[in-house]
Formats: sequence, structure tokens, C-alpha cells
Amino acid sequence: MAQKPYHSQTLDDIRRQIDALDMRIHDTLRERAELVLKIGEEKRKNNIEIVQPAREARMIRRLLGRHSGVLPEMAVVRIWRELVGAVSLLQTGLKVATIYDPERPEYWDLAKDYFGSCLPMTRVETPLSAISALREGRVTFAVVPYPHHGPDDEEEKPWWEFLDLESSEPIQIIVRLPHGDDPEKANPDERALVLAKTGFDASDEDNSFIYIECDPHMSRGKIVDLAEKAGFKPLGLSSKKLINVDQTEPRKHLLEVEGYWRDDKKEIAAFLELLGGEDSALIRCVGGYPVPALYSKTILPQTTSYPNAPEDKSLQE
Repeated sequence: MAQKPYHSQTLDDIRRQIDALDMRIHDTLRERAELVLKIGEEKRKNNIEIVQPAREARMIRRLLGRHSGVLPEMAVVRIWRELVGAVSLLQTGLKVATIYDPERPEYWDLAKDYFGSCLPMTRVETPLSAISALREGRVTFAVVPYPHHGPDDEEEKPWWEFLDLESSEPIQIIVRLPHGDDPEKANPDERALVLAKTGFDASDEDNSFIYIECDPHMSRGKIVDLAEKAGFKPLGLSSKKLINVDQTEPRKHLLEVEGYWRDDKKEIAAFLELLGGEDSALIRCVGGYPVPALYSKTILPQTTSYPNAPEDKSLQE
């Protein structure tokens, strides 16, 4: 049955307020975009990285720290990320390569949520294809799966062993996706990492990754113990599969630790010595990510007392 037209002076007044607010929002967005373009020009003149995830993370934390009301926090982040992605495209023509598997489309979805709908994205079949595109300069960012941390998930050819450690422009990890976490699922299975040739800067709350090559007979548990002894707080360890138990070549690992770490820190030198020194081991900091915001809630409870939000008790039984 078609709804009848309903005329209300109250509705008309509210709609006029919304129309006026929409115009102000639009004017503000245009003004912000112009300022961002000016910042981009200054960055190019001074050879400063255009994209700075650490600053973006601090901004999101400030926004969520002052946020209140009926608008969900994840909506605030999504709106802001869309704005950042659109303006970044205007600045430099940034491009993204992300792995895409029709049976597991979450990586594409995570990338689109973070970079926004305006930034061009290219589908590739494997993480190594995404890294190759990044290395060759065909894209600015590569989105790859989050490393496996379990002992039963070891890979024969993990993507993180191809980060060009000795290059003048090494590829580094800079962001973790999703960019915000559901409080009921703080460590989702569907996670990804963003790689780039830009540096990894501190955002005041970060996690880092340390690439390790060491004695192939050293156990994963021993590596974690030595990391703790050196002053780190390990969060997870990924390891390249050991094909030949009698091999003499170093085994490769990727250790995730809490905090922001660089190669020049004394703890890195201490860790290297505990692993056997320069003659027996190699370690490099390969970036990390600002710790994503933890939303206080994702869906408003039915018991809220917001105006015009009816409570259906039958849905709560």
C-alpha cells in the first residue's frame, strides 16, 4: 500500500536546517581540499612524503576522542578516510595494487575502505605481484595479507622476504587494515598490511616488524625468549618453512613487537648479539603500523533513549 503524502511544519523546519548544514559541510570540504593541495605543493618543494600514516592515525584518534552522539565511530573513520583518499589522488595520482581472490574478497574490501573510492586500485593475483608493482614504481602502495603467526602456518615463500632490505628505497610496512577494530573482535582474521617505499614514522602508539635471519636450528620459542631478553614485547612470530632440517643457510622469520623501533636502537644491537652476532644473524626493522583505534561500540543498543528511535522489546528477548 502506497504511503500517503504527509505535510508537517516540524519536518519542513528540520529539513531546512539539514539543507543549510549540508551547504556548510560542502563549503568546509572544499576549503579543506584547497588547503591540503597547498600542503602537497609545499611537501613536493621540500621533498617530504605526501602520505603520512602516523599523522593520519593521530588525527583519527583525536576525532574519536572528542566524538559523541548517534553517529557510529566507524562511520566517522570511513567518512574521513574517503576524504583523505580523494584529496590524495588530487595531489599526486597515487595508485594501489592489492591481491584479489574471488573466494576471499576481504582484502579488496579492506583496501577500498582505507584508500577510498577515488583512488585507483589494481587487482593482482599474488602478494609478490603487488610487491613487484610497488618495486617498479607502477603503484604507490601494495596491500598484502597479514603474516601468519602460528607454527602450523609456515610458508615456503612468504612475501616478507622480498622487501629489498639493502635497497636505497627499501619497501616497508606502514599501515594495518582494517583501520579500526570492532570491540567484540579486536584481532579479526581478515587483516592486511599496506606496503610502501615511504618511511615508517612513530604515531605515539605503534607496533613494529623485525626481519630476522638466524641459525636454522634455533627454535621459534627461543627467538621469542631472546627478543624479550633484549627488551622487546613480542606479539607474534612468522617463519619461513624449513624444507631441509639439515640445511646450513639461515632461516628467515618476521617478528612483530609492541612499540616503535628503528635499526639504530640499542635493543636491536642487543638482540643481534643474542642471536649470535653479525657473523651468525641478520636483523632489520621493516616498518610497522599505527595501532588501529578500538571503537567503543559499532551498533547502537536498542535501549537508547534518542528521540524518534523506537524501542522494540520483542527484538531483545
